[in-house]
This record gives sequence, structure tokens and C-alpha cells, in this order.
Amino acid sequence: MQRKKGFTLIELLVVIAIIALLMAILMPALQRVKRQARTIICRKNLSQYGLASRMYLDDFEGNFPYSFSWLYDDNDFVGCGWHDASKNIIDNPDRAGQLWPYLKYKDVHMCPDFYSVAQMTGCGSCDGRTIPIEPQYSYCMNSYLNGDAWNSVPSQYKTNMEKLKNESEVRNPSRVFFFSEENPFSVPELQSSIINDNNLRATPGPGNDHFATFHDAPSRDLEKGYAFAVFVDAHVERVSAYPVGNTFILSWPSGRPIPESF
Repeated sequence: MQRKKGFTLIELLVVIAIIALLMAILMPALQRVKRQARTIICRKNLSQYGLASRMYLDDFEGNFPYSFSWLYDDNDFVGCGWHDASKNIIDNPDRAGQLWPYLKYKDVHMCPDFYSVAQMTGCGSCDGRTIPIEPQYSYCMNSYLNGDAWNSVPSQYKTNMEKLKNESEVRNPSRVFFFSEENPFSVPELQSSIINDNNLRATPGPGNDHFATFHDAPSRDLEKGYAFAVFVDAHVERVSAYPVGNTFILSWPSGRPIPESF
């Protein structure tokens, strides 16, 4: 008599156990690959910002766009555009800011890591809303490059200029960031505010805007990661909000005295 071919219960359980073991080994690796892919996109977006900014500066004799209206024009869209899907520029072309004609690809304005974190943490500046929110952009401009941050600088540090507006005034373009990322959540050690507009306004110490901390951060501690930034010379690199005040150091137009505090 011929025996019927097939798996015994023990053999089937062994196969299931092997598959489960392989999944346990592979899943963390797949998660790392997925996370790395998102990080690459975030960095590549800023590379596109660098190219677009270079074209804008060439077209406008080196003058920077205004840090509040480079993406949205200067109105109520600026403050809540980042988390409100109804206020995306594609559907509201009349609200487009100065740099938008150079960056018309919608997805280039959104870092996938930021989107994931914002969906998880919610938003402290969203009119009481937490989840769900629909982020529309995740990058902010250095407010010391033709922005309102310059208005708070003590006169002795301005070298007789009311506001820096032209790239020729930046002494070291490779060490002054143009665009970077902010958190959708607060880090009290660094500041009490979060991303709420297109404008990154850093100060010498804690109390104002700073670089994001969510890239490659431990899952339970989003305050321990880093951000990406594109500099005035158009190169992109990792940047850190630590030590406290480092955001300001990379915001301040090089070649001028760096104040200890405002």
C-alpha cells in the first residue's frame, strides 16, 4: 500500500514557526529601509529647494523672497496653510507666494517623515484640532534672510542695515541655512512654539523657533533626532537643534558679530 503524501501537524507547525521567525527578522529591516527611503525624499526635496532658490536669486538680482510669503502670499493662509488641506496652493493659485512659480510640484513641499509625525502627534496650533490633520508643507525659510527676525536684532549688530535682503550680504553662504524643518510638537528645552507658518525665527537661546528633531529619533523620544537644511550656497546637510542656540548660529548671516542674547 502507498502512503498518502502530505504534511503532518508537527511539520506544518514547524513551517509556520520558521515563517514567523523569518518575519520577525525581516520586519525591522524592512522598516529601516522604509524609514531610510522617507529620509532620502526629505533631503531630496530640499535639494530641489536649493535649485529653485538659485533660479529665483538669479532672476531677482540676488534679492531673497520675503520669509513670510515665499510660498503663500502674506495673508491668513500663511498661519494655517501647513495643516489645512483646503488651503493648498494648487487649489488656490491666487494665494501663491514668490517662490511658488519655481516649485510648482506639490509633493516637493512635504517631507514624508514630517507627515507621519504630524499625523501621530497632532498639532498644537490647529485651532484646537489634533488628529486628523492634513499637512500641506513642512519646510520653513530662515527669517534672518529678508524676514521679521531682523526687526528684533539690537542695533549694534545690524551694521547700519535695517534688514538683510540680498545674498551678497551673507558672508559665508555655506554656513547660513536658507530652508529647513520645524517640529509639529513642542520641545520645552528648546522653545515653546511649533511650526505655524513658513518662517523659522531663531534666537541665540531657547524661546523661539529651532530645527526639527524627528529624523531618525527613537520612537519614544522624538526630541533626539535631527533635521535637514539647504544652505544659501544650495548644498544640503544634516543639522541639529542641539546644543541650544545652534539653530541661531546657522541662521545668523556670517561675518557679523554674533550676539549672546536679544
